Amino acid sequence: MADRGRRAAGAARGPGELRPLELPGALRDRRLLTGAAAVLLVLVVFAAGALVGGWRPFSSQPDVYTFGPGGDLPAFTLFDGQCATGTLGAGTAYTDSTNTPCGDPHDVEVVGTGTPLNSSREVSYPGAAAFADYGRAFCAMVVASGQVAESSGGVDKSDLRVAAVVPAQAVFDEPNGTASGSSGGRLVSCVISRSDGQKLTDRFAVI
Repeated sequence: MADRGRRAAGAARGPGELRPLELPGALRDRRLLTGAAAVLLVLVVFAAGALVGGWRPFSSQPDVYTFGPGGDLPAFTLFDGQCATGTLGAGTAYTDSTNTPCGDPHDVEVVGTGTPLNSSREVSYPGAAAFADYGRAFCAMVVASGQVAESSGGVDKSDLRVAAVVPAQAVFDEPNGTASGSSGGRLVSCVISRSDGQKLTDRFAVI
């Protein structure tokens, strides 16, 4: 019993008993520094990419643009599966004059659409934030569902930029007006483009 008490108090271990492995302090510090350097390198790569040519990694959180009078895009009349020229960004208008066959070089492609609120009913505009949340969730689901090919024309899906185009209030309130196009003023569209700014040359939408 006395011997057990001494062992519990931290007496030397007998033959054959394992001792816990203790790393030298210098080695522990070196491992910590290596791990911190790896994390820093990843952050630097992402930051540099964001600054060079507007590059950003493929994300399940799409950008959001409003369309119609007072919106980011003055006009957006593209329908599902349609391709067009014009760099996606504030001030760009997409009309019949920008339509392009998807087999020709183009800047954007619509890979999915949805109408959360019926254009034939009188309903209140839900607000920009609500439409943005809906657009992000809807388009993230579209690109993750297999409706967008993994690669096309030598470009991988991971090299794409995804955006949700949602109605601004003016076009929402007049969904069948001249600014809404044939698709209606309450349409939410999922649009892809290349994150490096280069042209797409083939269709990504799985039809």
